[in-house]
Amino acid sequence: MKNPLSFLVRKQVCQKVEQIEGIEFKFRKNPLSKCLRILLSESNTVLVTMPKRASFKCAKDFALKNLDEIKRIINNREQKNYFLDGIEFTTKEEFRKYLRKKAKTYLPKRLAEIAQQFGYKYNKVALKFMKSRWGSCSFKNNINLNISLMTLEKELIDYVLLHELVHTVEKNHSETFWARVLTHMPDARVRRRALKSRKVI
Repeated sequence: MKNPLSFLVRKQVCQKVEQIEGIEFKFRKNPLSKCLRILLSESNTVLVTMPKRASFKCAKDFALKNLDEIKRIINNREQKNYFLDGIEFTTKEEFRKYLRKKAKTYLPKRLAEIAQQFGYKYNKVALKFMKSRWGSCSFKNNINLNISLMTLEKELIDYVLLHELVHTVEKNHSETFWARVLTHMPDARVRRRALKSRKVI
């Protein structure tokens, strides 16, 4: 029988979730499936899809049979080295820990400086890792900043901080919003284009 094991990135609704040796497995029945399949997401969550009549026990046994291969792939992903400030990090976990420490020291202070410089007020600031955004501002003027900002040049960090501060006044990306941004930062478009080429960690 041909091994149906394949590793792809997909988003599907799961019916059962289970932790197996520290790895999150999501089991989902699919009426269109004719065999068991394993899909590994970028976040290392494992999705096991199965035919409608297959049991969850059967799916789990299939997952356990391929567990060594899954762990090997995850391990290879995590072996990628990261470099920052002349320091090499051998795991993503170590790198994120370093970024979090730097972010706590730098981002809230720098946000307050820019807010004072241009006369903006915000409620709270929170630091977190986000999958796709560099920052966000709620309707209550709570600002969230991506810890991955610490991988960027200071000019790009300042652009993101100013962007979110302007959202405390202008809640959408209207012409008025961009006019405010450009008033404070004339080269904002250049920084914005540079930011688009960068990825969050």
